[in-house]
Amino acid sequence: MCRLGVSITLVLLNKWVMKSWRGGLNFPLFYTMSHMILKGFFSFLYLALSCHPPGKQRRSVCCGVSLVGVMTALDVAASNMSFLFITVAFYTMLKSASLIFILVLGAILRIEQCSAGIAATVLLISVGIFITSYGETDFDLRGFWLVLGSEVFAALRWLATQRTLQSSGLTAMQTVFYMSPASSLTLAPIVWVREKDKLQILADPDTAGQYFLLVLLPGFLAFLLLLVEVHLVKVTSSLTLAVFGNLKSIVTILFSIFVFGEKTTALQWSGLLLALAGMLIYARLKNRSVAVDSLASLRYELLPTDVEDADEDSQPVPGDKRATESPQVESNQCSSDASPQASSGRSPTMLGVAADQSSGGLENFASFEEMATANVEGESASSRQ
Repeated sequence: MCRLGVSITLVLLNKWVMKSWRGGLNFPLFYTMSHMILKGFFSFLYLALSCHPPGKQRRSVCCGVSLVGVMTALDVAASNMSFLFITVAFYTMLKSASLIFILVLGAILRIEQCSAGIAATVLLISVGIFITSYGETDFDLRGFWLVLGSEVFAALRWLATQRTLQSSGLTAMQTVFYMSPASSLTLAPIVWVREKDKLQILADPDTAGQYFLLVLLPGFLAFLLLLVEVHLVKVTSSLTLAVFGNLKSIVTILFSIFVFGEKTTALQWSGLLLALAGMLIYARLKNRSVAVDSLASLRYELLPTDVEDADEDSQPVPGDKRATESPQVESNQCSSDASPQASSGRSPTMLGVAADQSSGGLENFASFEEMATANVEGESASSRQ
């Protein structure tokens, strides 16, 4: 729920900044780079105040986190630039297809498994996204390709995050801190080439102050969103994040309709619902696969366990009456184990109770045998006389 609320608020706020602040923000890449710098500042501030300053990491960890930072910068930059050309509703519908790229790239990189059921689900989602795109009233090819590129970057970003967190042992806050420099440095040369002239507006102190206050809240929300998403990837997986993250699509579209007055068509809604149905089917298939893998990993051995339990139950208990009985009685108890009661599936404990109940009859049988033996010995003695 935290990720849902922060994500929707950030999307709507970025849309307002891009379209409404001073007639429309002309430097979306610098705006994105400002968010990256603020993420690093907030994470460093938290680590410093919590007396856990970031230390040195292995070279492989630094390379992995840097790759995550680069993909994060490209993903967010392409997403923010797309708001200049398309509506929030259309952006959200297209973003729902990020699951497809995570599935395909995860299977290629052997991070995720792919089966026939999952492939059919991906096809269903693809058809739904195609219908959604076809139903857009104000379709813009530039915005479409920007969102498509951001989805590829997002898939690589979360797969790299999953692999890095599994091998490095970094916390979510440390990961956010280490990826911030790479994200900022990735966008810096692009900003210099494309938006250097447009940044002249920030030379005015009043405008610069307004921009700083403007970027502060979205930057903090972006920091919280990234922190929550990294933690979710660490405790679950990138696929789980992608599947359940798409549940915010309908809520975001509803907000865009009521807040910005954006229009959608019935064809778009049908495509989105079809895609969401495919995502729910995928989630069910994934949960079933996880359940089967969990049972297989337990490696139950029922027969040896049952035999061991039976042996433990048949051991004599100190102070038990059966432990002090004669071997003759024990042999009779063993013969009672082969009785119809034993064949009916009763446990060794139940057989022991039955043996205790019939102990009086066994004692009488032993006395009769002793009397017969004494009579035989008496007859032998008289015959010798």
